[in-house]
Amino acid sequence: MWWSIFVVVSNARWITTLVLGVIMFAIGLFVALRPLWSHNAVFLGARWLDLTFAMVFMLRGVINVRTARARRERALAQG
Repeated sequence: MWWSIFVVVSNARWITTLVLGVIMFAIGLFVALRPLWSHNAVFLGARWLDLTFAMVFMLRGVINVRTARARRERALAQG
């Protein structure tokens, strides 16, 4: 029964990683697409900075989602 605490922590960890990944991707997507409806206004001060921020956040979001899916698959395989 003492191992059940680790199962709960593991479940919370992959869920948290998944949620953070989706949020990071959404923020990156928002920053990348914002010039389409804001008449080319920049968000962070320079266009290159906006695009760099967007790409980093979207990449990190994808990495988090992939990591969360792998953790979930490992947890399901262990039983």
